[in-house]
Amino acid sequence: MAVMLERLVRENPGSPVIYLSTGAWNVAPTLDRFMSRHLYPAGTMLLTDWGPTHDRLFRSGRDHKRSSLERLAKEFPDVRWVLIGDDGQHDEELYRDFSEAFPQNVAAIAIRQLSTPEAVLAGGRSRGDDSPRDRGDGPPWVWAPDGAGLAEQLAALGLIAADDPS
Repeated sequence: MAVMLERLVRENPGSPVIYLSTGAWNVAPTLDRFMSRHLYPAGTMLLTDWGPTHDRLFRSGRDHKRSSLERLAKEFPDVRWVLIGDDGQHDEELYRDFSEAFPQNVAAIAIRQLSTPEAVLAGGRSRGDDSPRDRGDGPPWVWAPDGAGLAEQLAALGLIAADDPS
């Protein structure tokens, strides 16, 4: 995934890199060390607060992602995002809704397919039937189990350069 993201950044100079996660702010230093160690491109982290709200014991990660995406669309109206998520934690549904509400802001949606152990830790996988796989409207969607597979499909869409086999 780090290599694919680095290719996106290199081929789109000046584009913002924003990591939107349901992770809590108190793990930001650990996430930052992990991402630096594994050569992920530098970027802003949008994490969530942990703990109770006025009406629930735990905050909603889904609401955090939805409101953050809407804020990004309003604050960066001219940016066309490549939304990258996975098939756990509702990313497909959130990205579908965002692309319908802000079609001018989505260049593509890339979904990494979780392995079985990852899916267990994430609380399961999405069913996949809420994603417009081949409807022909909206932005293109790509799915793969790793960054290499996603990069290959993004290259086929012209969003990054194809790998040079030499």
